[in-house]
Amino acid sequence: MELYTVSELSKCYENWNIRLRKKNETYVIKNLNLTINENEFICIIGKSGVGKTTLLKMLGGIEKPSGGGVFYRNMELYKCSEVKMEEYRRKEIGFIFQDYKLLDEITVRENILIPQILDGAKREVAENKMDNLVKLLGIKEKKFFYPYELSGGEKQRVAICRALINNPNVILADEPTGNLDSYNTELILKILIQIKKRKKTIILVTHDKEICKYADRVIYL
Repeated sequence: MELYTVSELSKCYENWNIRLRKKNETYVIKNLNLTINENEFICIIGKSGVGKTTLLKMLGGIEKPSGGGVFYRNMELYKCSEVKMEEYRRKEIGFIFQDYKLLDEITVRENILIPQILDGAKREVAENKMDNLVKLLGIKEKKFFYPYELSGGEKQRVAICRALINNPNVILADEPTGNLDSYNTELILKILIQIKKRKKTIILVTHDKEICKYADRVIYL
């Protein structure tokens, strides 16, 4: 079943050329069409600057397109109210970033709990979810550490816990192994495969062709 439908999607950035006294338009994505099915593991691959991360952000509801549409379960995202869009980002999407996006001034436990706090979850329920996730990903003993005390692989596992705690349908991963060694890269990819088995859709941006062997389908930009 189709989860996303992308129709004639474009993203253009404008800047003012002082010398020529006119706007310059730079398209990073132009008239893109694609579909993504439920419970697929998709790799989006291409060289730097081709729009991989921009596409991921548009799918995630955090980068408005210049043209075209993004449909999620037949709902056109960028024609929704802001309240509906916030709900989509909070409940349907889990983000994983190359640089982890963890807050160094709070503990691993607190970093993971942030989405539940924003969702207004009961403390006991949120704590149980967090405990189950850190146990599942092998970082239970690290939950009272601070991010700066962790290795890169441990930080990424914390980021994955945070992405999963609201039980989203979709995981959007932007170069999640880009800062990791080969051992931790393989570990994170195995974790993502296990996540997919829970009937999740994973959309992963990478420039590494080796990672694509783990995917159900590869989209080249």
